[in-house]
Amino acid sequence: MRKFLYFTMLITASFLIACAPESNTNSANKPANAVNNSATAPAANSAAVETEIKKLVNDTAAALAKNDVAALDKIYGENYMLVNPDGAVQTRAERLASIKSGETKFDSFAYDEINVRSNPEGTGAVVIVRATATGINKGKKIEGPLRVTQVWSKTKDGWRQVSGQATPITGASAAANTSATGPPTANTNTNSGK
Repeated sequence: MRKFLYFTMLITASFLIACAPESNTNSANKPANAVNNSATAPAANSAAVETEIKKLVNDTAAALAKNDVAALDKIYGENYMLVNPDGAVQTRAERLASIKSGETKFDSFAYDEINVRSNPEGTGAVVIVRATATGINKGKKIEGPLRVTQVWSKTKDGWRQVSGQATPITGASAAANTSATGPPTANTNTNSGK
């Protein structure tokens, strides 16, 4: 009986401690939590963020089509990471060096079906697009449609792409996504994270 009483008291004390109001001893998280919990913080204009990110996505495609390392240097964030279609991971420095050396070279590059989702604060966005590209990447031929996911972050220097992943579209999906009369057309359907 005594063990049961101690056990019950221990559980009750645990609940009381867990449910007790936050004291001033843990003030390290208060500023961040105050911002996150603020009901008065204005939400970012998701349409404006979407428009800005779409322009940057198209700027990225233009830079890749021209193998323009200087433009990509301004687009990719300092901690940029890319997962290539073969699963290999490249850092920003490796990606830029590969394009500069010609180890990665695009003959053509375009994005369509741009879908942007931004966070409520307007400081981050995830983009899913379809890429139509031809060229070589580390000696391997690039041809056909790819599904690309990009992560964008708003920094003190503006928007920067911090991550990307490219996956080949194969099988029935590739056939459904490619027009028999020419290249894919742009899809204007978007979702801004609502």
